[in-house]
Amino acid sequence: MLSAPLVPGDRLRSGAAGGGILATIAPSATSEAGGWAGLFAPDPSATPTATPLPEGLAIATPEALGPRGQAIDAYLTSLTDARLFQGSVLVALQGRIALARGYGMADAARGVPNTPQTRFRLASLTKAFTAAGIMILQQRGLVDLNASICTYLDDCPELWRGITVHHLLSHTSGIPNYTDFLDFEPTEMNHTTPDALVARFRDAGVSFAPGAAYAYGNSAYVLAGRIIERVAGRPYADFIRDEIFIPLGMRGSGYDVSMGGYSPELAIGYNNFDEPASFIDVSTLDSAGALFSTVEDMYRWDRALAGDQLLGAEQRTRMFTPGLRDYGYGWRITRPSGLLMISHPGDMTGASTYISRFPEVDATVIVLSNMYWADAVGIGDHIANLLLGN
Repeated sequence: MLSAPLVPGDRLRSGAAGGGILATIAPSATSEAGGWAGLFAPDPSATPTATPLPEGLAIATPEALGPRGQAIDAYLTSLTDARLFQGSVLVALQGRIALARGYGMADAARGVPNTPQTRFRLASLTKAFTAAGIMILQQRGLVDLNASICTYLDDCPELWRGITVHHLLSHTSGIPNYTDFLDFEPTEMNHTTPDALVARFRDAGVSFAPGAAYAYGNSAYVLAGRIIERVAGRPYADFIRDEIFIPLGMRGSGYDVSMGGYSPELAIGYNNFDEPASFIDVSTLDSAGALFSTVEDMYRWDRALAGDQLLGAEQRTRMFTPGLRDYGYGWRITRPSGLLMISHPGDMTGASTYISRFPEVDATVIVLSNMYWADAVGIGDHIANLLLGN
């Protein structure tokens, strides 16, 4: 089951997996007088740790990054040795990949290790792609964020007429979260359709007036996916593939269509280090949590969000402007130590994921794990602390 992102007070936490409070990080530390360039040792012949990314994205080994890069690698290795983590991690700073490496196994039974090219279920990191899909349509003048969702949806209950697209993306719609319903978990292994998902909560009423409160959930993003389909005239999976994955060269990303068991193309999900997790058919999550990707592809995604390749400045500003509980559109926007952090976690049976972006210093940490009990948020925050902390 997908879980809600931690509230800001809980996000930066310590624990067995090494989460730590981010050290005070001053944006001015990246000034031209030295900046982060000093973190990279002058080693132009460093061997890439991953398949080359698009032109202009330099890759460095942990050794080339210097002591901090080596500390990150040692930290992740120690977690893996302690059976507290397995997955893939990418760390980048100012357009250079400092570390891209797999840890532990993608498939223990077959002896397949995790690598930077391993495909992982993203869980709720899917929501950022769904939000971007809406913003692409808004950019084209096809979706009005302030319009009622009933403008774009058929068979719309009267109680939904005051709910706008903005309310969906910001988790302020008041529509109950269907994955919290008692009848959801017994059916999460069964294949379903988007319309059947909507039917589960169409008549469930609303928990509060639109815009009156924040309540994280999956129902709103399932509806956002339906809006994409109705407006674009094609399935959600096709739209995300054609408008995001293909243009950005995200060849290892897609919509998970596995039924009855994990696809051999994806990392096997585990509860603990080597205990296979029960299978979830992610059609039951759809546009709220059904995508998969690699750490390399997620960095391509990060680079696109840093510029105008996919969305214009207006759309990115809307997406990254915090609303209630610091949530924008598919992202949480906070300043845990004075430095702007744009992030989102994802959790489901057999997966724990996290991406944190620090645009003021152009730093990114991506953690994709095929282990449910891995603390992806704590691990990612500790990596950021090692990378950026004083």
